[in-house]
Amino acid sequence: MDGQSLRSIARLVATTPRRMNHVVFLGRKDGQFIDNVKYAFLHCATHVPELRCVFIGAHRNTCLALRRANLPAVHLSAQEAVDHLLQARIVVCDDFWWRHDQLLTMLVSPAKVVQLWHGIPLKAIGFPEIDSPVNMTPEKARYLTEMYSGYDSVLSTSPFFSEHAFARAFKADAFPELGYPRNDVLSRPPQGMDMLNVDATLYARMMQTRKQGGKTILFMPTFRDAGGGPLEEGMIDFARLHAFNQRHKILFICKLHPYVAARLQGRLPATVHMAESTSDVYPLLRITDLLLTDYSSVYFDFLLTNRPILFYPYDLERYVTSSRSLLFNYQEMTPGFHAVTQDELFTYLEALLARDEDPHQAKREALAAKSFTNHDGKAAARLGKYLVERFVNT
Repeated sequence: MDGQSLRSIARLVATTPRRMNHVVFLGRKDGQFIDNVKYAFLHCATHVPELRCVFIGAHRNTCLALRRANLPAVHLSAQEAVDHLLQARIVVCDDFWWRHDQLLTMLVSPAKVVQLWHGIPLKAIGFPEIDSPVNMTPEKARYLTEMYSGYDSVLSTSPFFSEHAFARAFKADAFPELGYPRNDVLSRPPQGMDMLNVDATLYARMMQTRKQGGKTILFMPTFRDAGGGPLEEGMIDFARLHAFNQRHKILFICKLHPYVAARLQGRLPATVHMAESTSDVYPLLRITDLLLTDYSSVYFDFLLTNRPILFYPYDLERYVTSSRSLLFNYQEMTPGFHAVTQDELFTYLEALLARDEDPHQAKREALAAKSFTNHDGKAAARLGKYLVERFVNT
């Protein structure tokens, strides 16, 4: 934007009054309807009458579906989105992609920003990442300093992670330990709009597999800052996996990180399915029998199901030296078998499927207690109450 446009917008922002109870929910990267913002918005828009809520997203079909359900949703490119951002007293987000846009940053700047984030961090984020020598440059340090600063509240899940993760990573006024709204759906069957942006076909296949006595495995690797990953590097032998799945009546689902653009659908055998990387996976997690992951924060959430987790850190040394350092000791913070070769991967899968007792259950339960103060399916309700009490009734 040129100087004149910037001055005009600045005047508009300065002269437009903010409505005390007006809340804008900005979806994940580019306004996707997933993660904490999705479930926070659904609850607040339908159960917190003190708040005037609107979701702003970049996907027209999602906005249309929400409006058909009488929920307020506006496309990011619409003039109405600008109007809502100008009036918002509170902006709720779980990422900071919008801060890359100069117009959005200016429109949001006077509002109270509540950062829900998108996972308990195992790897270094924010200021600990800046302090790490791994994959760091002065330019990246300046960028991270800006992105992880300037929040009124950053959502946390427990005192332990407030102290050792979120308060270290972010500059914020408060770290309310309310829990993650996205985990509410782990405590109950999905209802109504919970299934929006969920792969309903995969969900039905998983339900059918379990009903017929089979098992479901969800594979969710994280992205590597330096590139690569288990599928890209051939660390999963699909022919061997297919035979294993057939032998054990397993439905195996891969859900890649949204930053990973790998497209392997044409190469997948019949027992392996690829979930869309930008879809909401949490209703699927509820009916997952075993989680396979590496460094993804999703395993913290999966602890709440008290089901087995198998870790596949085949590239741990390379990951922590070329992609990202870790906030915690990997061995101590990951309660489950650790496979570093494909042979170990299948050996541990076999062992977990055959065992009547899980040798890591006690450690999982201990970590779950440390990670989550509450596990009652009411995180979104606590967040709604917090928004009202902290920003509206003050």
